[in-house]
Amino acid sequence: MRSLPGPPKWVTGPSPLAYVGFLICIGAALYSAAQTVVALRDSSPLAALIAGGLALFFSGLVVALAISLLARAESHAGWSSSGTTVRLNPSIAWSYGVALFGGIVGSTCYLAFVARGVVDLPFAAAGGGGATRYLMAALLAICAISLAALLRSREPGFLRVGIDGITHADMFRTRTACWVDIVDITDEAEKKARNPIVFTLKDAKQVVVPNADRYASSGAALYWMTRHYWRHPEDRDELTDGRALDRLRDEQFEPN
Repeated sequence: MRSLPGPPKWVTGPSPLAYVGFLICIGAALYSAAQTVVALRDSSPLAALIAGGLALFFSGLVVALAISLLARAESHAGWSSSGTTVRLNPSIAWSYGVALFGGIVGSTCYLAFVARGVVDLPFAAAGGGGATRYLMAALLAICAISLAALLRSREPGFLRVGIDGITHADMFRTRTACWVDIVDITDEAEKKARNPIVFTLKDAKQVVVPNADRYASSGAALYWMTRHYWRHPEDRDELTDGRALDRLRDEQFEPN
């Protein structure tokens, strides 16, 4: 089976920043877990609850990043009368959910106990004052908003390519575009995005699918697939009977 070339502006492999973030999360998870053990040893359940929540937060991020960097989404693709749909690995959603729940528990308890004057907390070296409180308040807000969005969407993201157009969804919103409104499909977004599929529309903002190389066994094939069905409406019936999915898995599209 041949391997299709990637779009010109895509990069191969995870970015250095992704590796740095992964290592930071591992370190933070280990440190928080150690703080939890120390708090339990010292019979400080409030401190253990805070550190345990943060350990859960960072551990969930580690798992989500590991799945995103290492796993492929081939087994999470399917077809129906709506079209051919490729999804990010659903385990990512579960991992993010665990992380966000832990972040809410840890930050909420920290803010509540600091307000009551409790001083024997983890991360005391960072100060129990304003800076740490602001960081915890920001963490609480981000986690609460993100968890609500995740519970609503129930998945980290998908791209559906159908007879009438495309649909892209992530945790926060869903956008659709009809084929007749798409004037170009490129790999360059107006705002910086890694390895995107970008649908340029006539009278609306671009629909950007970031990290599109994580949606299928071959992200390059997915990119060329979207361009194929945009340029060849006579073939769109393949999207609803499994033939498009077979072609995607076998990388049977021409790069053009």
